[in-house]
Amino acid sequence: MPAAGNRIEITSRETSMKRLVATIAATVFAAGVASAAPLTLKFQSSDPTGTQVYEIQKKWTDGIEAASNGRFKIDLLPLDSVLKASDMLNGVRNNVIHGAIATTAHYAGEDPGLGLVGDPISAFATDEDIYKFYYLGGGMKVVDEILSDWGVKLLAVSMTGSESFVAKKPIRKIDDFKGVKLRAPAGPVQKLFAGFGAAPVNLPISEVYTALDKGVIDAADASTFASNQKQGFNDIAKFPIYPGFHSAPTIHTIMNAKEWAKLSANDQAFLLAYFKGMALESMLRPHYEDRLAVAEAVKKGIEPITWSTEELAKVRTQAVKIWADIAAQSKIGKKFYDALLAYLKSQGQM
Repeated sequence: MPAAGNRIEITSRETSMKRLVATIAATVFAAGVASAAPLTLKFQSSDPTGTQVYEIQKKWTDGIEAASNGRFKIDLLPLDSVLKASDMLNGVRNNVIHGAIATTAHYAGEDPGLGLVGDPISAFATDEDIYKFYYLGGGMKVVDEILSDWGVKLLAVSMTGSESFVAKKPIRKIDDFKGVKLRAPAGPVQKLFAGFGAAPVNLPISEVYTALDKGVIDAADASTFASNQKQGFNDIAKFPIYPGFHSAPTIHTIMNAKEWAKLSANDQAFLLAYFKGMALESMLRPHYEDRLAVAEAVKKGIEPITWSTEELAKVRTQAVKIWADIAAQSKIGKKFYDALLAYLKSQGQM
C-alpha cells in the first residue's frame, strides 16, 4: 500500500495528466473549427443595387453565415455584374455562378414556357396565393422538375410584390390602353398589353425614368408602388394604377445541381428552410412600404387609380388565353399550366 505522500504525488500526476489531455483536446477542437472555412457560393441577382428587392435578397444572403454557424457564405452580386439576366440560367448550369435569384421570365428565350412560370399574369388573387401554390399546391415540385432539365436545383421562391403601373394619363379600363406607348418586359406581360391595343417596348428598368421624362413612352410596367415612388416615376407619371392588376413575378432562387448534390442532407434541409424566411420578407415588406408610399404620393398630388372588379375580370379573361397559347407551344408551359389550373380550381378561383 503506497504511503500517504506517494498517494498525494500519484493523485497530483493524474490531475496534471487530465489537465494536459483536456488542453490538447481543446486545442485540437479549436484548430479544427478555425480551419473549417465556410462553403462560399457566388450568386447573382437580376435586380440592381439600391432596389427594395435587392436589399431584401442581400440582407438574407449576408445573414446566412451567422445563421449557419459559419457553414455557408453567399456573395450576392447585382444585375449585370457577371452575366446578363437572360444568361443567368445557363450561367448556373455551367457553374459560372453557383446560383441565381431571378424570375424565370428572364429565360423565356430558352423556352416560352419559362416566361409563364416566371410570371403567370393575373393568375393569383393575392401575393399569398403564389406561396400557397408553390409550398402547398405542388408548384415547388413541378417547377423543380422543369428546372432540373437545365441542371439546376430550385431552392425557394420569393417575389417582388404585386407590381404597380405608372402612367402619364389616367388609365381606368382596358380600352384606355389603345395607342399607349409603354414599357413592358418580353413574354406574357407584353402579350397582355399588346392585346389591349397598346404599343409595348422592352426597355431596361434603368431607362424608364428618362423615357418617361422625354415622352418616349407614356407609361411603364415597372415595379412596386413604393419602388416606383422612390425612383421618381410617380412624379413624372402621376396616374399610377394601384393595386397592381397584371403582374406579380415569381422570383426563383436556384443553385447548380451538381454543387447541391455535394451537400449533406442536413445542409440541404437548412438551405431550403433558410430561404423560406427571405420569401416571407419579400412579401411583407412591399405590402408595408406600398401603403406608406401611397399616402405620401397622395399628399404630393399624385392620383393612384384602382381598377373596378369588372375590368379586372376582363384582364383575367385575356390572361387565361395567353396561358393556354403558351401551353400549346411549349411542353414546359403545358406542365406548368396544368399544375396552375389544378391549384386555381382547388381554391375556387377558376
